[in-house]
Amino acid sequence: MPCCVLCNQPATQIGNMPGTNEVNIVLALSLLLAVGFALARLAKALHLPSVTGYILAGLALGPSWLDVMGDQAHSEGMQVFTNIALMLVAFGIGERFDLQQLRTSARALTRVSIGESAGAFLLTAVTLGVTAWASGLGGESAGPALWVSVSLICASIAVATAPAATVAVIRESEASGPVTRLVLSTVVVNNALSVTLFGVAVAAAQTLLGTGETGNGVLGQVLAPLINTLGSLALGMAIGWLCDYVVHKLSNRADVLVASLAAVFFCGGLASYLGMSALLAGVAAGFAVVNRDRRDVRAFRALNDFEPPLYGIFFALAGAQLHLGELAAAGALGAVFIIARAAGKYFGAMLGARSADLPKSVASSIGLGLLPQAGLAIGLAYLVRQDPSLDAIRSFVINVVVASVVINELVGPPLVRLMLLRAGEVPEGEASGVTEEPHALDGIEVMPWTWPKLTPATSPDGCVVAGLAHPGTAAGVTRIATLIAHHYHAVPVALHVVTGHGSMDFWAEGADEDAVALFRIADNETRSLGYPLDTEVEFAGDVAQGILRAAEETNADAIVVGHPLVKRAPRFCQIVDGLARDALCPVVVVRFAGPLHTERILVPFSTPEEFAIVQPLTCALGAVMEHQITLQYLTPPETRADDLEVARTDVLSWPGAREIPGHVACTPVAAESRVHTILQAAEDHDIIVMATSSARGLRRAFFGSLAEDVAQRVGKSMLIVHGGLEARTLEDLA
Repeated sequence: MPCCVLCNQPATQIGNMPGTNEVNIVLALSLLLAVGFALARLAKALHLPSVTGYILAGLALGPSWLDVMGDQAHSEGMQVFTNIALMLVAFGIGERFDLQQLRTSARALTRVSIGESAGAFLLTAVTLGVTAWASGLGGESAGPALWVSVSLICASIAVATAPAATVAVIRESEASGPVTRLVLSTVVVNNALSVTLFGVAVAAAQTLLGTGETGNGVLGQVLAPLINTLGSLALGMAIGWLCDYVVHKLSNRADVLVASLAAVFFCGGLASYLGMSALLAGVAAGFAVVNRDRRDVRAFRALNDFEPPLYGIFFALAGAQLHLGELAAAGALGAVFIIARAAGKYFGAMLGARSADLPKSVASSIGLGLLPQAGLAIGLAYLVRQDPSLDAIRSFVINVVVASVVINELVGPPLVRLMLLRAGEVPEGEASGVTEEPHALDGIEVMPWTWPKLTPATSPDGCVVAGLAHPGTAAGVTRIATLIAHHYHAVPVALHVVTGHGSMDFWAEGADEDAVALFRIADNETRSLGYPLDTEVEFAGDVAQGILRAAEETNADAIVVGHPLVKRAPRFCQIVDGLARDALCPVVVVRFAGPLHTERILVPFSTPEEFAIVQPLTCALGAVMEHQITLQYLTPPETRADDLEVARTDVLSWPGAREIPGHVACTPVAAESRVHTILQAAEDHDIIVMATSSARGLRRAFFGSLAEDVAQRVGKSMLIVHGGLEARTLEDLA
């Protein structure tokens, strides 16, 4: 009988197994993350926050559309991820409550918080009450008591802002500044006020409806939320101090992450167990850590690496739990609630900001960052649902709040981003949506030769073939070929391959003019370096065949070709594959990006064999005066610091390294991502020299090519070296 590999049980019994639900949750999570990540990337391309993409993914997979999630979106297993994400959000917000920074904005925080909270509460309460009365909410048996109860409870929920969406957009935008801190601080304050007002509103509603308990009295019901708030803050402060005490004694980043997670989970879990607010407790814990005199913030930095996937799941789940049908169920009451809440927050925040003498541009936009609504609002609405004393109004409250969450979760994050852009606290690259990538050029700029001219060998031995095809790259290819030829005591040869023409037709029809123009550019370049130039035209069935024939006839020491001035060139890649497969000598592909410099040279490699391939070319470039060469040895990520020092000494002692002229430094790196490690180092260099594998076909498709991955992303000129017959032999032996 076939078995399930996940649980090692017969396949026919899986449906009845207790563990089946866990398997379904894993599949649901994979769908949420995969679809969410794809839509998040699309959202970023459209200059929208990634949060919007994850919410739309959940909406698409949830009951409003495809409904592939089933009941998993509301399962207890999924809610664990939601709770964890909210704990991390709360702890992160606490970091923004740095009293040293907030001291200067305390007046603004107080007035903006009061303004937007009072605006949302009062405007929502009044408009909902009028709408309920005008529409005859609840039928003929209803009366003012029911209308006022609905309006008070909904108004208290309207005060809350979803911290997760706001924090996620701020972090993605890398925004920082006084407005960013003010918005995050205001979010915490209005959530605390919302919880407190909700308790008061529930007590008032129970009194109006005549369903309240008489044991504790009205005063006890009113004071309960205030006591809950203060207790949550005290609990969080205590755990925050404990977290700071433990973390301060740790030095390993992994240990800091474990201790920080334990503290955050313990804080949220204990608060929930005691019936307190996990959100407020988490904020207080972060507040306690960041305001200690020693200000050890490693806990926040360690948790930052843990958050992205949880945030993705959190927002995708939020989308999966949205029901577009609730919009219709809420009716006019829902529409009034959404509009009144938005207007109250926007104008209330604006009035509060203006009274605190904030600039008009800030005052007019700060309310846009306070509209997202999700977890806390839903939680308070469901408290109404579970309270038997509020049975008469619970359906109205839930429909209104869910409708508000659907709309504000979709439009809120883009408005938060708009507010950050208006405040000018988003880095320029993020604000414009522009990323620095290699781009197509009409021609590359080759920096003028300012060093003393090179002295050609009196008895040249061999040549270096420079394949010329485009006037925009001819000078750059020729310069690299000349430097290599100087190293080998050889002669640079400019080669132009003609396909599809007979030799007589080529010369007779004047098609040689293109070749003559290329040779003229190449000749000017070699003369500026102090070298003569040989030229040759080769007729062949394809370009690779012509270059290989010329290289064999001239006993070439190397072949140099220039990548077309576009990001992708499939036809050129086929030519290079043919050259790398059959050439006896190294093949150097020059990829241009910006002006061609060779003063600061980066040479990444991960094996001695790769270093051996690029060593002659590195020597050729370094032979010029005042060149600086960095040998970047990419070691496994688990390499320890003392082993890195040993590796540096070993590399510098290699015979090939001792032969490299110029100022040579070796920097071994324990690379978690080789591509990103190289890209980071490339920022301080002019040109990169890398070896690439000769593997082709399925082997190349499976293992890939680090050099080509770097070339697709780096913004500096690059030399990619295919090692020739000797390198292929060593690779096959390995």
